[in-house]
Amino acid sequence: MKFLYKQRLWAKLLFVVFGLSFLIPFTSAEARITFKAPEGLKAPGRRVAGGSRSPQEKNCSSGQNPLTAIVPNSNIGQTTQANPTFFFYVPQTSATLELVLHDRDKEYKQTYKSNEKGGIVSIPFNQASLEVGKVYRWSFSIICNPKERSKDKFVEGAIVRVQTEPQLASKLATASPQESANLYAEAGIWQDSLASLAKPLSSNPNNAELKAQWQALLTSKSVGLDNLVSEPLLPGQ
Repeated sequence: MKFLYKQRLWAKLLFVVFGLSFLIPFTSAEARITFKAPEGLKAPGRRVAGGSRSPQEKNCSSGQNPLTAIVPNSNIGQTTQANPTFFFYVPQTSATLELVLHDRDKEYKQTYKSNEKGGIVSIPFNQASLEVGKVYRWSFSIICNPKERSKDKFVEGAIVRVQTEPQLASKLATASPQESANLYAEAGIWQDSLASLAKPLSSNPNNAELKAQWQALLTSKSVGLDNLVSEPLLPGQ
């Protein structure tokens, strides 16, 4: 009789515990963001800058990681923005930085002064508005020697602007930046997912949940930038 009473008591306790579990929100680990790359979307280029041989080139920048474009391993990102933001890991350098964007008809250049700290920088493109459906090639360089541009350290890839699907637009209208990052990642829109998450993380660099989401985004299977998850987000250019 006593044994039967204990069994019933344990059953009630388990019912309460598992019943309440449905009321508890997902933890950040369970709600981890994952980037779903669009199938068949690829572009030639180089996501990581090549190594340096000459002393002059080696002295141009220093850091554990080389210049790296924060893009999927397909070397192409989608955006819904007419003026998207690009992200690059830039090792410590005092050299000038240059972003070049072009299509078949025009070329746009933007130059920046490095803040001489190693980290991930955000580069807004504001020279022109991207057209929907058009693929733009880009390159980003550390200009080691302005008189000998063949010595540049550079990365290159592509970006394409897409229309926001009505269903996605409806969800984004009431979403927080973090929720937006997840929605864009689910839709395969890399550039906007990254920008949506980078903004709150820049303002709250010690927020554990945002850091976990950032790490999950960069380490998504189709991205694989595990070596950069601990690099700081530097002030935008």
